[in-house]
Amino acid sequence: ERRNILETWKRTVYICAFCIFFMSLGISQVSPILPLYFHEMGLSDTGSIAQWSGASMGITFLIVCLAAPFWGRLADRKGRKITLIRSSLGMAICSILLGFQTTPEGVFLVRTLQGLVSGFYPASVTLIASETPQNHTGWALGIIGSFSLAGSLAGPLVGGYLSDVVGIRNDFFIIGALMLISFGLTAMLVHENYVPKPLVEKQTFRNLKTHLPEFSSLVALSATSFLYAISVTAISPIMTVYIKGMLPSNTENIAFISGAVFSAMGIAQFFSSSPLGKLVDRIGPRKVLIYSMIYVGLLNIPQAYVDSVYVLGFIRFLQGFGLGGMLPALNTYLASKTPKEYTGQIFSYNQSCLSMGYFLGSFGGSIVAAQFGFTTLFWACSLTFIGAALWVALKLK
Repeated sequence: ERRNILETWKRTVYICAFCIFFMSLGISQVSPILPLYFHEMGLSDTGSIAQWSGASMGITFLIVCLAAPFWGRLADRKGRKITLIRSSLGMAICSILLGFQTTPEGVFLVRTLQGLVSGFYPASVTLIASETPQNHTGWALGIIGSFSLAGSLAGPLVGGYLSDVVGIRNDFFIIGALMLISFGLTAMLVHENYVPKPLVEKQTFRNLKTHLPEFSSLVALSATSFLYAISVTAISPIMTVYIKGMLPSNTENIAFISGAVFSAMGIAQFFSSSPLGKLVDRIGPRKVLIYSMIYVGLLNIPQAYVDSVYVLGFIRFLQGFGLGGMLPALNTYLASKTPKEYTGQIFSYNQSCLSMGYFLGSFGGSIVAAQFGFTTLFWACSLTFIGAALWVALKLK
């Protein structure tokens, strides 16, 4: 019987990881093809395309930030599996709806709806944190983190290929079908032991403090998530411009070269997530989180002074090994300090902090780079990472 229980929770981890890959692939493939989609709709002005693309991408993060606490409380009342089912089905429908749009306003509206129903990955984190034995939590969260990253890496490549071969509209339909497969697998194969407690629905953020002995630690961890998200996304929007400045003006395939530099970090992160997840289980999340943040922060500094794309790519590859341990460590730490009946609410508040960090980072990084230059931005991200590490060291014992 014990072996069957072990097999059940492991099966849930693997099914969630498989579905997360498809969901991440579908989400990440939107970004590079959205400007092309708006061009197909008749927009020719580069400024208008950039504005609609930025607005359509940013609104999803903002809505996720606002909606996450509601979905988290619902998950604690009704169970976590229902959240996975709702998200996978909702995302599939939104992807299919995107294929039918003929105006930028329609795309913006569907992306708003997508933010409202999204959340498959954080819901999976919540479910697995609740269902997995505590001494295996770091490994399990590392596995799903790796598959999420793999989907994010494959998304732009798959989306670009499908758009070229079958067209952008049909690409959205195919991705919607893959998300429907995730919905079916989740509904049939994901197992949940958790029995919701009816009293949980009466708890609000204000009075959670009286029910959670580690409330201040949870707030500190959510603040760390916010700083992490800002630091990770601040550089991403301007990296292509930074790389372009290093290359001769007649260089072709700048987008491909930029993608390779992006992928270098992601590949290292993919391979390090599972081993660092096991390290979290062995030595605890606090040490892994602190040292990972310091390591990643320090490697931001030399990126401000390189003049070779190859050196930049190598540094970001090294940086990826540290990034692979951050979210598994953060989520494991969060799970260890949260009573299971409040896991949905706490993880949803943390997801709100992440989403707001992603939202502010993507806009803030571009503003800092435009006003003060790339060197200042790299130093700001470095100091933010190191400051977050010191914050964890001081606030969490």
